[in-house]
Amino acid sequence: MNQTPDERSSPTPYQSATMTRGWRGNMRRYMERVSGSTALAPYLWQGLVLTLWSGLPTVLSSVLRGMVYRSVLEAVGPGCFIEKGVRWQTPRRIRLGQRVMVGQGCFLDAHSLTGRIVLEDDVWLSPGCYIVAYREAEVRIGAHAYLGHRCLLYGHGGIEIGRDALLANDVQLICGNHTFAWRDVPIRAQPTVERPIVIGDDVWLGSSVIVLGGVTIGRGAVVGAGAVVTHDLPPYSLARGVPARVVGQRGEGGVTEGDGTWAGESVAG
Repeated sequence: MNQTPDERSSPTPYQSATMTRGWRGNMRRYMERVSGSTALAPYLWQGLVLTLWSGLPTVLSSVLRGMVYRSVLEAVGPGCFIEKGVRWQTPRRIRLGQRVMVGQGCFLDAHSLTGRIVLEDDVWLSPGCYIVAYREAEVRIGAHAYLGHRCLLYGHGGIEIGRDALLANDVQLICGNHTFAWRDVPIRAQPTVERPIVIGDDVWLGSSVIVLGGVTIGRGAVVGAGAVVTHDLPPYSLARGVPARVVGQRGEGGVTEGDGTWAGESVAG
């Protein structure tokens, strides 16, 4: 009798990383996650710079951080403004263009020396944004893009956001997905699926929109507040709902401006 996937036994027993490494091994694992390697010198230097400067208040400190952080980030262009309390993991794989704004309490995690985060010129991250790359993946945010408060970019499969894109508060882009075929193994230990997300130029995602892995949203599209996007959306389309469906086209009459149905709270600073 053939077994269904959820009735099969897993091929190998499950052990978490912390079950096999001990204190020393877990410390090395932590150093690698924070700085990208287990080398002591870069870990300590990064920790010293970020600890001394992260919590300093005032506008002047926010400007100076952009200059000082060039010693630990991959690159920081002129005119960057970094507010206090920003957290960085593997910062030497994070690149900021010119005049980038990183709001208070943001968290940027390139994950490893093979992951990468790139914020191009004039990108604005509102407070509380969370951006994570993964393994070979890159998260790239195009010039003049704006991310509202608490946006989550979970870039395990890679994320590309185009120029002039607007992401309202609490938008989530989620590339990773769990499989769950094996009953005798915790879901967190089963293989994951990582698929890229592409957000075109001049796209507007309303408040609390969720975009799942493998989706491309075409140039100039608008997605209404609270929608869950599971399939590609064509350029200049208007979409809403769970799952999101196309209900019109920009420039063809109908909705011509944002309202509560489309955007929720304000999206631009």
